[in-house]
Amino acid sequence: MANSRSGYVFQDKNGKWYARTTITDDGGNRRNVKRRAKDKQDAKRILKSLLKDLDAEGVKAVDFSKLTFNDLADFFTANYCKPAEYVDGKKVAGLRDVYRARYCVKRFRQHFGRRNLREITYEDVRAYYASRLKEHTHYDKPPNVATMNRELGILRRMFNIALRQGWVMRNPLCAGESLISPALERRRERILSLAEEQKLLEACDTPERAFVIPLIICLLDSGARLSEFLKHLRWRSVCFASRTITIEGMTTKTLKARKVVMTGRMFRELSAMRENAEGEDERVFKCTPKEARYAFTHACKDAGIEYGSPYGITFHSLRHTAAVRLVKGQMPLQMVGHVLGHNQPQTTYRYLTADAETTEQAAAIFEAFQTPTPQAVQSEVIELSEQVH
Repeated sequence: MANSRSGYVFQDKNGKWYARTTITDDGGNRRNVKRRAKDKQDAKRILKSLLKDLDAEGVKAVDFSKLTFNDLADFFTANYCKPAEYVDGKKVAGLRDVYRARYCVKRFRQHFGRRNLREITYEDVRAYYASRLKEHTHYDKPPNVATMNRELGILRRMFNIALRQGWVMRNPLCAGESLISPALERRRERILSLAEEQKLLEACDTPERAFVIPLIICLLDSGARLSEFLKHLRWRSVCFASRTITIEGMTTKTLKARKVVMTGRMFRELSAMRENAEGEDERVFKCTPKEARYAFTHACKDAGIEYGSPYGITFHSLRHTAAVRLVKGQMPLQMVGHVLGHNQPQTTYRYLTADAETTEQAAAIFEAFQTPTPQAVQSEVIELSEQVH
């Protein structure tokens, strides 16, 4: 019967703790394996983990144990963190939001960096989460739950890749209560009233901001996502004869193409822009997202409208506003979802906003039940008479 693998912990003359064991490689050579620890208890934990990995994987566990988080980040960046590639409308490689992923990887490196990949625990990820909540975004506020869910989703995927490669034995994000909580995300309930819309468009009617007016109108009258129009819409997708815009499948979140019909003001704005267009493959909106947001932000400020998530107006609020207007216009909810490009009805529900007008309408309905009409009183009297006789 083979002897069970063993090891020990020790403290050197400088007071540093280590976990140590001995292995025999495939060539029959004996090798000492030593791991640095924070203290005695940490050394015992590392030794226990090391022995467990050696029993499960053999000598290769020693080679994998040398990998750091930076090694995983390099692998992820080179093989996964690149623009999405599509075949027959299906994403086969890369990421849709590659810029967010690169930004998150940069943050992960700053926190985990040279840490041994196999020694990163669930508590280490919790510590990262806590440290991020103490930082402020460019809105001078801590990151919200949605932002943290996106970041941790990328980190979880990176560790899943490491798990498939055999570099770790378990994804640390799966070792405790889930840190990713979509149910806790704050819903955007702010919509643009007709009066605010008028003020906003008037504030944009300046030489510096006029370019953003057609974009605002198109988003309000189509319910499209900002990226679908600003980044990807080409003149080849705009048909003035049928007054339709085709949002190509490759540019949508669901990878499904859909058509939107131009309203009168959309038609006028796009017709004026088309006169200066150079070709069918040219982008309809030539400004960058940064330029559009800058103009939109300052227009909101001049119009006296709060800007910024979660309580102010953003470009996404225009999509939300379009959805609420369609619902109030008595369009069936499933049809609203079709216009917005949703696959599931549940996705459309989150765009239903209970504003002041809705709550006043509800109060009026309750009042109607509490204040019976004369016809109802007469009917009740007749019913009681019949019961008495």
